[in-house]
Amino acid sequence: MTTLVDATIDTVRRISSELRPSVLDDLGLLEAIEWQAQQFQTQTGITYQSDCSVEDIDLDREQSTAVFRIFQEALTNILRHAEATGFASTLKLEANNLVLIISDNGKGITANEVSRPQSLGLLGMRERAHLVGGEINITGAKGQGTVITVRVPLVAKRTTSVSAAARS
Repeated sequence: MTTLVDATIDTVRRISSELRPSVLDDLGLLEAIEWQAQQFQTQTGITYQSDCSVEDIDLDREQSTAVFRIFQEALTNILRHAEATGFASTLKLEANNLVLIISDNGKGITANEVSRPQSLGLLGMRERAHLVGGEINITGAKGQGTVITVRVPLVAKRTTSVSAAARS
C-alpha cells in the first residue's frame, strides 16, 4: 500500500509539474521551454536544437502559461504523429511580439490535417493563443516536417504614478 501511495504522489507531482512547472514561475518562460525540451529529448531520444535571441520577456502569467502549454502540445504531436528524429525551437522578438517557432524533421502535417475539426490538440493550441491575444500558424510539407509559429503580443508595462501631494 505504501508503494502504491508513493507512486501516486510521484504521478501527481509529475502531472502538476507538466501543467505549470515551478520553473515557469521561478525562472521564467525561456528556462521552462528549455527544461521541457531537454526532458522531452531525454525521454524520447528525439534530438533538440535551440535558437533563442531573447534575454527577457515581458509576458503576463496567462500568456507565459499559454505559450508553454502550446510548446508542450507541439512536443506531444511530434512524438505521436511526426515520426521525427529531431526538432528545434526558436524564440525571438518581432514587431512587439514574442515569436516561438517549433519545427521538426518529420513526415509533415498536411493542410487537411491542420483543418480537421477532430484535431483537438491543434484546436487547443489555437484557443490558447487566441485567449492571450496571440495567433498560431501551422504548416507542413510532405517529408520536410512541420512548423508551428506562435505570436503573442508583449504586455505593455504598467506604471503606477503617485502624485507629489500623495507622497507628502
